[in-house]
Amino acid sequence: MNKLPDWIKIKQCNKVYTQDVSGMGNGFLIDILNRYDSIYKGRENELFQQIYYSSVYKNMFKGFHIHPYKYDTVFCIFGSALLVFYPKVITEEELQIRIDLDELIIIPIGDKYKMLTISFPSKYPHGYFGVSDIAYILNYRNPAWTSEDKFQYDYKCKGIESYLKDWILKNANS
Repeated sequence: MNKLPDWIKIKQCNKVYTQDVSGMGNGFLIDILNRYDSIYKGRENELFQQIYYSSVYKNMFKGFHIHPYKYDTVFCIFGSALLVFYPKVITEEELQIRIDLDELIIIPIGDKYKMLTISFPSKYPHGYFGVSDIAYILNYRNPAWTSEDKFQYDYKCKGIESYLKDWILKNANS
């Protein structure tokens, strides 16, 4: 690349492959812009926090993730997925409890469904289930993640993939 003027700032975005708590690959994420990036230097007083996109593969569940102090606003920019919530807060000390799958809130998003932007406090367990071969989900997070952020934990929900596959079959004509 030719030498660029100093007023053009470029961030090399890294693809981070993700996995569930058992170590199975379930997609990836790319941190597009984070207020802590050097590309953001000099703009620290702006209200912006972080935008990234994440992917989820077909028939894989990416979650449940719990961020007790963050808000997420998501939009499926490619493909189709199910945004899945458990409507009760689970603290880190309660990770051994059993979730009743019939209590899940399931919102279909993406190409195959309605094009929705959804905002939620991420203290509720949430995750994505891939409907298409791959789905890309854009996420605006507030506050932004940092490497010192220890306020995230994951909950492994036994049987959720089968439950969501069945849910799709039962709701195919909806």
